[in-house]
Amino acid sequence: MKKQYKMKNLLTMVPLLALAALFILLPILSMIKQSFTMPETGVFTLENYKAIFTDSVYRVATGNSLYLSLISTVIGLILSFLIAYSVNELGQKGQGRILSMLNMVSNFVGLPLYFAFVVILGNTGIFVLALKAIGFELATVFKLYSMEGLMLIFIYFQIPLGSLMLVPAFQAIRPAWKEAAELMEASPLQFWTRVGIPVMLPSLLDTFALLFANAITAYATVLLLVTTSIPLLPVKITTMFTGEMTPQREMGSTLAIWMIVIMLAVIGICNLLKKMLYKGGSDA
Repeated sequence: MKKQYKMKNLLTMVPLLALAALFILLPILSMIKQSFTMPETGVFTLENYKAIFTDSVYRVATGNSLYLSLISTVIGLILSFLIAYSVNELGQKGQGRILSMLNMVSNFVGLPLYFAFVVILGNTGIFVLALKAIGFELATVFKLYSMEGLMLIFIYFQIPLGSLMLVPAFQAIRPAWKEAAELMEASPLQFWTRVGIPVMLPSLLDTFALLFANAITAYATVLLLVTTSIPLLPVKITTMFTGEMTPQREMGSTLAIWMIVIMLAVIGICNLLKKMLYKGGSDA
């Protein structure tokens, strides 16, 4: 009976496994093969990977992507933590409403997000014109079509996703712990730095990894906002496959694999830190 039950469970997973093979595994294997191929001759080569570290365009694209992803992830994680804490303090009814709104906002990306920011903070945006009317030129300190503008957009779409991830994590904080801390006359800051955040650290690391992956692979809004004026890995990859110039699929595949390696490295570091935390907790 148990074997039959397991076989039925495996059969139900066949469609998912087939989709994963068709749309994840096979494309990755194809990109790996192309990344080691010389465009002109089709022979094996390492020149594509060498170009990532020697060509200034690819090095700048990598640096820009890492800068935007890391900074927006850290800021987004901090703001998400504060929002999730506030949501957790609400009643059940209030939590449901806020979570529904966060879920809706987390899907507000791509063209709608680009259009919203242009209408508000573009060269003739509502907020820009309103400040200009009172004698303040926002363009002197902030420009939407720049790295600062991209950073603001990245932080914006990190917050709802991070908040949705962290709201359930606050349920691990038991009310009895807070009561014990209050009886011992510990301040809220002491409770969160010594008890709350250490308990939630695995969830925070998982959220950090997810937000970083979400940021480093974002390209739709970026492509609409700055096109190719600011080199970023996803934009470079997209233009090499679908750009107006001659497609450079081999180099595009190499950059895609490089981006995946960076993403997996960050995820691996977060998982390693989690294992160290669990090991330290078990030794204690």
